[in-house]
Amino acid sequence: MLRAAGAIAICGAVLLGSSPALAAPPPKVQVKVVYAVKGGETKSVWLHCGPTGGDHPHARAACRLLEKVKGQPGELNLKTAAACKKELKPHAAAVVGRWNGQVLKWGKVYANACHMRAATGALFAL
Repeated sequence: MLRAAGAIAICGAVLLGSSPALAAPPPKVQVKVVYAVKGGETKSVWLHCGPTGGDHPHARAACRLLEKVKGQPGELNLKTAAACKKELKPHAAAVVGRWNGQVLKWGKVYANACHMRAATGALFAL
């Protein structure tokens, strides 16, 4: 009976304890993607890459874009056929977090949503 109690205690300790070997590694990229419309809404989501996750609606595509520019959103140079109007409704876009262990802080104000989406693609398709 004493052996059974000891075995149960050991099994319980193993099951309840956290083993580093069993824990999933954190994503290589964890960033908060935020945009705000002047006088309007603000949206923000988490984007994780390596492995892909977070609550970004287009996480895989956004991660691919960031990987192409080595985590520098300002280097995105997307070519689109979009013909954006000259409407002035400023959209502030920001990405803040960690990119492969390095701090990432980036922000820019676009004239309107069309210009923001044309320049950043899936990254700000929230």
